Amino acid sequence: MGSKYPPSLQVCLPRWALMLEATFIFIFFFYTSYDTSSKNQKTLRETYRAFQDVTVMAALGMGFLASSLRRYSWSSVAFSLFLLVLGVQWALLLDGFLENFSNGKVVIRLLSIQLATMSAMSVLISLGAIQGKANLLQLAVMVPLEVTAFSTMRMVNRRFLSTHIHNAVLAGGVAVGASCHLISSPWLAMVLGFVAGLISSAGAECLPVCFNQVLGLHDTCGVYYTFSLPGLLGGITYIVLLTLQISWTKNSMFAPKSQNMERTSCN
Repeated sequence: MGSKYPPSLQVCLPRWALMLEATFIFIFFFYTSYDTSSKNQKTLRETYRAFQDVTVMAALGMGFLASSLRRYSWSSVAFSLFLLVLGVQWALLLDGFLENFSNGKVVIRLLSIQLATMSAMSVLISLGAIQGKANLLQLAVMVPLEVTAFSTMRMVNRRFLSTHIHNAVLAGGVAVGASCHLISSPWLAMVLGFVAGLISSAGAECLPVCFNQVLGLHDTCGVYYTFSLPGLLGGITYIVLLTLQISWTKNSMFAPKSQNMERTSCN
């Protein structure tokens, strides 16, 4: 009796998995090492408890939540564990080379394995959105791509302080507030809020040095990059949208009149 799985799982998946594992084994052998330094046993036990909770949630919780027991029976749980293992290995290497690379080696700690497991959980969460539409080979390709994006975004959000994020949220509201009744499409509001957030975040990093030291201005709460510049952006956007709306209104008003005149002359 032949296998019930399609050719993509019978041929392509083993090749892709073996290639990834061979690459991982090679990199782990030459470029990784364990952290063997002595630590406080109390801190180690606390770290291990957190690591155990995250691992159980990823392996059992997400493993059964993102599984298709009706179609693949118990092998669907193995599919989830397979994706989790690939994601953890790649996240360990990626985070290690970006943050914990010293003396030509990636230092692997218990905390780094915990963070790698959390990064791999993003794949299992995304699996629920495309389950039934993507096969296991496509999911195996998605693992390194999504883990890379997740780790990169985590490093970028770590670069900015929480106050910068709060200011960016306020800046988006300030920029959209003046012209919200003129915005006819969601994408325009998204672009406007995105630009205002960039202005606020960049201003929080650059403008205090320029204004405080060069111009002698003092702003404790960052009013000029949270409200002033986004407000200026919102005012310019309001003028542009109002001008476009007036031109559209004129064209829509003249078109029916001309059509009515033509109809009257024809009658």
